[in-house]
Amino acid sequence: MDMALYLSLVGFVIAMSATPGPNNLMLMSSSALFGVRRTVPHFLGVQIGFNVLLVAAVFGLGTLVARYPVALDVVKAGGSLWLAWMAFAFVRAGLARPAEPGEAKAPKRRSRPFRTWEAALFQWVNPKALLMTISTAGAYIALADTAGERAMLFMATFLLFGAPCGLMWVLAGGVINRFLTDRRHARILNFAIAILLLATIAIILKG
Repeated sequence: MDMALYLSLVGFVIAMSATPGPNNLMLMSSSALFGVRRTVPHFLGVQIGFNVLLVAAVFGLGTLVARYPVALDVVKAGGSLWLAWMAFAFVRAGLARPAEPGEAKAPKRRSRPFRTWEAALFQWVNPKALLMTISTAGAYIALADTAGERAMLFMATFLLFGAPCGLMWVLAGGVINRFLTDRRHARILNFAIAILLLATIAIILKG
């Protein structure tokens, strides 16, 4: 194996995994609002979905997308609708008013962190994830002779060097969570996550 080329891959993985993007910002926001432990399923979903997408890229996803671009448009539209629904849930939670003393409790309108399967599916409409996987599959094809070997090598590299970068964003959100001492701060975070989701939709539809 060409070690110089592999070190180039490691540098690419760290740079792309450590910098801000939809996954990292959403992980940090989730951890800040819900705590590290409740964000773990979201983090695991990112890893599962990204690696499935990576394997698909190695076995020709980029070629398929180039040949049938309408399929990607359908995926983008579906993902955007789902993210819009999630954004609405966060806005509704942020607008919910706690009951006053002696007042009947209003129906619960709680936001929640992403489930594992939701975070995994999100990778298929995440423009940064698509760019990372398709770029890796194309630029580092010389690292192994077969698609299966490349898939295993790429997954191992992203798990070893990329996943810890995402975990750092989760832990950073956990630090922020310690300072959320009143409902006003949680409300602001609900709105912030909703705005982030809407911004992600704009990026998806524009890309």
